[in-house]
Amino acid sequence: MSVNTIQLKVTTLSNLFIGGSPRTFEIGGIDLFTVTDHNGKPYIPASSFKGSLRRIVRDLTKSSAEAKLITEAYQGYLVTKQEENLLRIEEMKEKDERFLRERVEKRFEEAIHKASAEYLFGVDGFNHTPKLIFNDLQLIGTGDVDPFSIDSKNSIEVISDSHKAPDVIANPRTYKTVRPGVEFSGEIHFYMLDQLTVPIDVTARFIENAIYQFNAGVYRLGNSGSRGYGRIQVEVSREGD
Repeated sequence: MSVNTIQLKVTTLSNLFIGGSPRTFEIGGIDLFTVTDHNGKPYIPASSFKGSLRRIVRDLTKSSAEAKLITEAYQGYLVTKQEENLLRIEEMKEKDERFLRERVEKRFEEAIHKASAEYLFGVDGFNHTPKLIFNDLQLIGTGDVDPFSIDSKNSIEVISDSHKAPDVIANPRTYKTVRPGVEFSGEIHFYMLDQLTVPIDVTARFIENAIYQFNAGVYRLGNSGSRGYGRIQVEVSREGD
């Protein structure tokens, strides 16, 4: 059975803040709000989880055997696609065939040279390549319990004056965040990964290992990780054909 979806369950272990749309400022009120859906419920945008996971994958690429196999698979995939495109150009018999060939060759050669396991998140300048597709992680019902937390943090501001030493001022900022113990669920879909020569199970194992790095607490989700926000616990399961 091949993997086509990874199911995720994310539990917040600390306050979680993912910057949402600006709201009308109120004196003495909340300065910064975590992102919410149209019902006013918090969620984890696909782009936020994807961005954090991509950073982990970038770090793992240097030492992971699976990452090397995935890189080689993308290089082979792009070489095949390059040959297919050059063949089409020859069949077109266009007057500017030489220009088209040079442009296609350069585009593919650059992509092949830069290939890495990060291509699982998409290849710049190329559409419809094998990749991971992320869904938003939705709130799992909390009943009557409020999923939000109101928290205050100091924002340090340095005011410079050419006539005297700079002043350091601490401005309190009030955040509306997701509180610890709130759960979210979502999926990562495998799109066209069967077109790579590396077995899908190898890719799935690599991605799962990357996801589990969140559980160590070093990698965090959202904003203000240095202020203690964004620590999560992730559980993973697979679905296949």
